[in-house]
Amino acid sequence: MDEIMGIHFSMLVITCLLMLTMGVQAYYSIAISSKLNRTFIYCFVLITFCAVMDWFRLALNGSTAPVYLHYLAVSSEYASAPLVVWLIIRVLGRMRENYFLVPLFVLNIILQFSTGFTNWIFYIDDANMFVRGDYFRVYVAIYTIGVFAMYRAVLKCSQEYQNRNYKMLLLSIVSLTVGVGMNEVGATENRTTFLAVAIASTLFYIYFMEISIQTDSLTKLLNRRCFDKHIKQLSYDTAIVFFDVNKFKSINDNYGHKQGDIVLQQVASNIRNVFGNMGYIYRIGGDEFAMILKPGQLEKMNYLLMVELLEQRLDKVRQKENPLLPSVSMGHAIYREGMNKANVISLADQQMYIHKNGSGRS
Repeated sequence: MDEIMGIHFSMLVITCLLMLTMGVQAYYSIAISSKLNRTFIYCFVLITFCAVMDWFRLALNGSTAPVYLHYLAVSSEYASAPLVVWLIIRVLGRMRENYFLVPLFVLNIILQFSTGFTNWIFYIDDANMFVRGDYFRVYVAIYTIGVFAMYRAVLKCSQEYQNRNYKMLLLSIVSLTVGVGMNEVGATENRTTFLAVAIASTLFYIYFMEISIQTDSLTKLLNRRCFDKHIKQLSYDTAIVFFDVNKFKSINDNYGHKQGDIVLQQVASNIRNVFGNMGYIYRIGGDEFAMILKPGQLEKMNYLLMVELLEQRLDKVRQKENPLLPSVSMGHAIYREGMNKANVISLADQQMYIHKNGSGRS
């Protein structure tokens, strides 16, 4: 038993040190927003608390310590563990569509701290040993619902960021699955739950650090730095499409930069909706956007149809939401074998200005 406790204590120390390191990193980081950093810090603190309570309840199992301490340790852990899932969903920016979890998590907290009187979720027997109650599966069900909601949030987050660095998210999901699986099994000899959750939260933080470097903060599209990097890696038979918002300067001059930001967000959203499945979308300048076609998509791309579809979408937004929304000029070129990348970019740019001038949109 002493050897097992020593192993678990080592896991606890590793978990606490990892969360302390990440908490300090989040506190001083300027790479991502202060609001996001604060949420990560709350998450790291809560994981540390759960890990400590998990170790305490294991240490109290079969001990001569007061029973109420055992109840307090287990109730605190089980009440707090689902809240880690909630904080991760908050980090992913998917709180609004998952508010149905709030009453479930509140119910779980009530059940955990009343189980000392009801023995529904668990109870401590005469030997001061933890025993699952008749309704322990209620806790498992609430936790599982939260985890599946988190998985859905992860998927939508990945799609929003155009599936960039999805492998990091995949590793996070695997780690969380292991952690939740261990928590559900609840085997005394396999208390790796919160170490796995700590690793997952660290991977989430690294993911958002990398995304912040690659993403334009206003439109959530990939930024110019990312575009330049991808141009260097451009392969043959890949199309480049440029977009320019017509008469954008007049929007800023006449209606202010706030309205200009709204226009850029609406244009970016519609470009992503039309072209997002075909390629990666970037904001490369103030009112300029670009797309680099994904490998194997050239034969599937109907450029003229997509131009028409984008114009239709913008027209609907103009009619229903924002009559100030300007039109968008477009031009494209295909990178063929033997061509220079700079010439392809120049050709796409020329085609865009031909579209702009030919339709009287300048």
